Amino acid sequence: MVGRRVWRWRWGLGALAAMLAIVVAACRGRVREAAPQPAPELSAALVIARNATSLMSIPGVVGVYEGASGGQTVLRVMVLSKADSTVRRIPKTLEGYPVEIEVTGPIKPMGR
Repeated sequence: MVGRRVWRWRWGLGALAAMLAIVVAACRGRVREAAPQPAPELSAALVIARNATSLMSIPGVVGVYEGASGGQTVLRVMVLSKADSTVRRIPKTLEGYPVEIEVTGPIKPMGR
């Protein structure tokens, strides 16, 4: 009698473990979608013109330009290196546009 109880208990525990494994496997590939961001009110060029001076004053920043990422307009900030002291000072968004950091190293005029 005791043997049957143990067997039933183990079978029930095994079934529970199998169901849990199925649920975990089904949820593994799902990614929570980000909430849609409102469209920026100003053009990216105008946002860059309004903020270029403050961005360029951050040590390590060598340029700012408009780019595209995943079909979305982004502002790209070019930096010498991805130093924490520089990256922390660059905003994640600017007037509704996502900001991406691009490591370019020093920028020199052509022909010099």
